[in-house]
Amino acid sequence: MKKLIPILILMVIMLTSCNKAEKQFEKETIYPSDLVTAEEIAPFIGYTPTSSEEQTRIVSTLTFLPSELGSNDIVVIKLRQKNQLQSEEKVKAYFDELKNARGDAFDAELQGVESFIAYPSLHYYNNGFHIEITAGSGSDDLQTALLKNIANLTLEKLNNYQTFSTTSAESQEVDKTE
Repeated sequence: MKKLIPILILMVIMLTSCNKAEKQFEKETIYPSDLVTAEEIAPFIGYTPTSSEEQTRIVSTLTFLPSELGSNDIVVIKLRQKNQLQSEEKVKAYFDELKNARGDAFDAELQGVESFIAYPSLHYYNNGFHIEITAGSGSDDLQTALLKNIANLTLEKLNNYQTFSTTSAESQEVDKTE
């Protein structure tokens, strides 16, 4: 019996550590650099950019720059998300406010999310996340394609993150009921 006690204690510590790690990941903030890298965006913009990222308490911004300023367009990705400072409703209200303020906005037709384009930016909202992508300087089909390609890339990664978080949360609910 005495030999079992240390093993049981070790098992309890391991189980509680795993749950804490999953909970910590769920609360983790997502940054634009989690959704797209310079290597991933390069085929869409025609050059391999350098990048810089900034965070405030409300918005995270990732900027892709050409090696020579003025030689190519800059790409900026902003991410607002639900957190301790702003609720999902507040993020959604900000998205709706931007959409309503732009009379030239039109549906970006991204699958499964509410989205719009108001040149030079594309905006989409997905479960407490508002992503704004600004790229290029035109207002034609090529500009629309550029914005949508970058949006689809970020959306795929965002959906993967949300699927992981949802699966992790569901497994924790099962643990609580057992």
